[in-house]
Order: sequence, then C-alpha cells, then structure tokens
Amino acid sequence: MIARGVAQVNSGHQQPAYAVGGFLKPVRGMSLHGILVLPLLAWLLARADLSERRRTRIVAPGAAG
Repeated sequence: MIARGVAQVNSGHQQPAYAVGGFLKPVRGMSLHGILVLPLLAWLLARADLSERRRTRIVAPGAAG
C-alpha cells in the first residue's frame, strides 16, 4: 500500500495515490485501537470476581475481532 502510494505521488499522480491507500485507513485504525483496548480489558477482568475460564471466554472474542 505504501509503496504503491509513494510511486503514484512521485510520478505526479496524488489523487490516485490517496484512492489506493485511503480506503485502508479505517481498517488500520480499528486494528491499532483494538490492540490498545485488549490490555485494558484484561486488566479490568483481572480485578473482577470471575473464574479464569470465564475471563478467557470474554477476552477471546475481543482478540479474534
């Protein structure tokens, strides 16, 4: 994505460069924010009065998402 965008910009075609890479920006944002949320979720669940098995069942879908 980055290599194609840089090649487009360097050749003077900025609009196609943003069209190529711009649609991936929301996906990138969701994945990066998800990585930040998982430790917070695990920290909160560690302080909850739940069994280890139940905490794992709560965190697993979040990690898969």
